[in-house]
Amino acid sequence: MDKFFERAISNVIRHGDTDIFPFPIENHIFFDKRAQCLDLLREIHRDFDGNLNRYPPAHDAALAPVNYTGFRWATQMDPLWNLYFLALVLSISDAIEHARLPVSAKRVFSYRSRWADDTADIFDSGSNWRDFMECSLEHAKKFKFVVVCDISEFYPRLGHHRLENALLQLATVGDAHSRIMSFLKNYSNTNSFGLPVGGPAARILSELVLNQIDRLLEMEGITFCRFADDFHIFCDSDEEAYARLIFLSEKLLRTQGLQLQKSKTRIMSSAEFAATNPLNPNDGDRSPTESQERAKGLMQLSLRFDPYSPTKNEDYAVLQAEIERFDILGLLREELLKSRIHIGLARKIVAAVKYLESRARDDAITTMVDNAELLYPIFSSVLTVARAVFDDLSPAAQLTIHKKIIGLIENHSHVLRVDLNLAYALRVLSCRHSPEAEAVLVRIFKLSTSSSFLRRDIILTMAKWKNWYWLSDLRASFQSLSVAERRAFIVASYSLRDEGKHWRQHTSDQFSPFEQLVQRWASEKANQSGWSIPL
Repeated sequence: MDKFFERAISNVIRHGDTDIFPFPIENHIFFDKRAQCLDLLREIHRDFDGNLNRYPPAHDAALAPVNYTGFRWATQMDPLWNLYFLALVLSISDAIEHARLPVSAKRVFSYRSRWADDTADIFDSGSNWRDFMECSLEHAKKFKFVVVCDISEFYPRLGHHRLENALLQLATVGDAHSRIMSFLKNYSNTNSFGLPVGGPAARILSELVLNQIDRLLEMEGITFCRFADDFHIFCDSDEEAYARLIFLSEKLLRTQGLQLQKSKTRIMSSAEFAATNPLNPNDGDRSPTESQERAKGLMQLSLRFDPYSPTKNEDYAVLQAEIERFDILGLLREELLKSRIHIGLARKIVAAVKYLESRARDDAITTMVDNAELLYPIFSSVLTVARAVFDDLSPAAQLTIHKKIIGLIENHSHVLRVDLNLAYALRVLSCRHSPEAEAVLVRIFKLSTSSSFLRRDIILTMAKWKNWYWLSDLRASFQSLSVAERRAFIVASYSLRDEGKHWRQHTSDQFSPFEQLVQRWASEKANQSGWSIPL
């Protein structure tokens, strides 16, 4: 299993544990203490049941906005157990990929397993959502109708028994499948359904389950494309479209106990499908304007930048030059004139802002934060970019953003009522200390008793700000903290100097093996001149 433990660590270090939540501080520990993390994973593997009982996974969950009024339930898994779960799934990912419809069939485009040592990527970058849409558009040219549909509550409702049956059909050896099922049973609180949303391990497993549906559609001679839980089915008549839709609905219900989302299921003409596809930001049948042509070009531009590449400086310069062609500020202003943003285009504009020159970047970031309500569906992306460039912003821009976020919190804005958005906002607040920010954090800590990822970051922020009196007061409550909060406090205790030292001497014998590793890491970092808690 060592190979897969190494891969899991590399992937999380390089790409994070999830694409939904802010990365936890433990990711830095995995980077700095890789060998010791590997030892912890080996120990879990040696005594899986014992570790599952003694140190059960502690996951966080939160609502994640998908549009102005819709949400999905997302999970940030226990950092160490996430590594182990990912390694288990990676150990059978080749067998899962072999069981699926081949990539060459151009039917299924989501999460095709293809490990890359140089980038620690799990999935083949040559098979993605854009390929899914482009292939669908090509098929639409050959057919008269398109059925567009997706599965309702796919991850939360995915049945464990169906997954286990699919795992048992794989040509694998060992007990990875039984360990995966035990882990998922623990994750779902003994419910017989549900996968954690947000990480690559669950995506690989979900593809295995849907492989049965793919095979049945293929055997029926149905022309289709699928990405994750989204299906496009191509037909020559209205009657055929209804027949194909009935076939898919029946197979999903009978074989997987799943249903299609009624509100998103549509039978469209091929012309309507082409006109309304997400890659096309134009409005209706009108000829595209110059700005719409720029928007279309931006949608087709890859913003992928690898900071670990040996040619990163040259790559960055090339990407900046490409972005300059699109008038990002102009596109942003046009989006903000709408009553509702084009989510795909707006997300791409936000991502491009990071690569603008300094003055334009200041203007863009402050403008986006000022329009939090309009950008609500993607506000976590706005805050992610704001955090990434905060240290490079002008003092005036930093102050404006800082005050705006505090105002959103104090005024109980719906934008930050969602804990996930609030978590990203706290990361931005952590970049600049103020008495007003301290007061806001103290209040959130008291109110967010069920959101340990928020409380964890508040503990770390207070330590970063050297707020020893608040941390000293919290010390007496250590035993009642969640495991994520405990690890954060262990790191924070080094800002308490002698008080923290005496506390650790009297408490460290109660630390779990992972907490002991956190303590060793924090001890080394605290002794490094100029080190600051990474948030």
